[in-house]
Amino acid sequence: MKAFRFIRKISGRLFHRVFFTYSTIIFLTMAILFVFLSEYYSDFIVQREIDKHEAVINEIKSDLQEKHQFVYQGIRHLYLEKSLIEDLAFALQHDYQEYIGYRLDKFSNSDSFVPYNFDIYVKNYFSRDPTVVVLEITNESLGTEYVYLYNHGRWYDSSLYKDRRSNPSENRKEQSDFYIVREQINDPISLDRLGTVSVYFTYDNIERILSLRGETIQGRFLITDEEMNVHYSYGAQAEEILDELDYSAVQKEVKLNETYFIQSVIEPTSNLMITAIIPRNELAPLFTYKLTILSIILFLTFIAIALPYFSLRGYSKRVDQIVLKMREVQEGDLNTRIDKATGNDDLGVIAETFNETLDELNRYINEVYFSKLKQKEAELANLQAQINPHFLYNTLEAIRMKSLAEGGKTTAEMIVQLSQLFRHSLKTAELVSIEDEWNHAHQYIELFKNRFPGQLSSDFKIKESVRHKDVPPFILQPLIENFLIHGFKQHSNENELQITIYDKGNALFIEIVDNGKGIKKDELMNIKSRLRNGEGSSNSIGLANVNQRIQLKYGNDFGVEIDSNPDVKTVVTVRLPLISEVRLHDKSNVS
Repeated sequence: MKAFRFIRKISGRLFHRVFFTYSTIIFLTMAILFVFLSEYYSDFIVQREIDKHEAVINEIKSDLQEKHQFVYQGIRHLYLEKSLIEDLAFALQHDYQEYIGYRLDKFSNSDSFVPYNFDIYVKNYFSRDPTVVVLEITNESLGTEYVYLYNHGRWYDSSLYKDRRSNPSENRKEQSDFYIVREQINDPISLDRLGTVSVYFTYDNIERILSLRGETIQGRFLITDEEMNVHYSYGAQAEEILDELDYSAVQKEVKLNETYFIQSVIEPTSNLMITAIIPRNELAPLFTYKLTILSIILFLTFIAIALPYFSLRGYSKRVDQIVLKMREVQEGDLNTRIDKATGNDDLGVIAETFNETLDELNRYINEVYFSKLKQKEAELANLQAQINPHFLYNTLEAIRMKSLAEGGKTTAEMIVQLSQLFRHSLKTAELVSIEDEWNHAHQYIELFKNRFPGQLSSDFKIKESVRHKDVPPFILQPLIENFLIHGFKQHSNENELQITIYDKGNALFIEIVDNGKGIKKDELMNIKSRLRNGEGSSNSIGLANVNQRIQLKYGNDFGVEIDSNPDVKTVVTVRLPLISEVRLHDKSNVS
């Protein structure tokens, strides 16, 4: 419980919350960065080693292909020189004594003093490759065999030579000391098989390729046949991995006691498979890279946390002081002040603003509050003395009845119209029907006509489908009043006012057209600007009031527009949303 309370106490302080959140983000970011970099560099190092081994495999493959090409070119040259292939064919089809007699007869009939036969050609051609150890030309059916030694020491020390001496039978076991390339010899005329040429190469070139890369190449290299017999091996490797190899060109990862990366290629001429086996634990840079990355990230994490800690610690103390002073103010001490910190930072601005606010508050209390209180008391008394609108409405009704009783019919009608206007003003609904709004405007116009008889004609046109739509109250009357105050020509009997209400799309339009005095161009531009900016005007209070009410309620897509041609026509257009309200259920529907 104590630990829990301690955690709650710490978490209640802004400094600890910010520092804990920041530290958590830093730790998570650095951990993700470490995992990403570790995996990235691990894959990079593994791929780099695989690429190295692939390059070595391709070099070994090229070396084996060059040996085959070398033997093929030598045999091909035999076929190109008729005397050489005839000489070789006779040697393979007869014993050595008969072949010697054949060579002597051929030399005696030749015009040249220099003997030239397949024996001399073979010795000269294949001696050009220092890795050739032995060349054998055999006719298996007759048992004829010619052997040419190019490297006696390597041949006599080889396991192949020792096996042949101890087991001279036909079923001799060939060891893997040499890389053997065989080519078949056919009769150039009958195409019958004459024999086989077998060339034994050392693996010196492959040894040289691998030894030159010995410091950078890890693992083991194998050359195997289709039965997975090992012809050549380089490097030490656990034998268990050999069971996982099969005759195919692959690049895969094998997990036994440890992880191995295996890459193999099949050389198409000899059908031998060249395989590179890389143990993951021999990739020493992996651990070094991971340790280096971890050390760098830990160092950066420490720096990233330590620097903000010491920086935020000073801010935390100043924030604690501000909180303490605010609590003192909350308890009613308006004379407390925050010590101004050195430096013009945000907390310094807050402290200065806090102190200035308290000074202003004290001044306001001492100088303004009490005078405002007295003013409110006076206004309240004034309001209490005003005539109640209901009392005024009832009084007007009593005056009307008295005037009607005394024969003042016109006066009674005006009182009725005025009382109807007061009755409409007492409504507090947010929306009224267009019909109610029209009745209110009609009463106002009729009252004005009674005041100026014969000087004003009016025309209302309401589309039947919008008669029961709803609008905010007191939309028409202020706009009509605006015309009657500013546009009405008192010395003319041709004042006309036309009001049209219709719908278009999803909007309701109220159009008020008069032939009054109109508005001058400069004044009209000023009124339009104020309407666009939602501002009032001393010359168009009704327009501004209606426009502001509509835009505050429905947005800037709706409102009042005005256009005027002095002494000709003034048009006021009101755009409203098309609204139907069912008042009985207190629901609204926007068409």
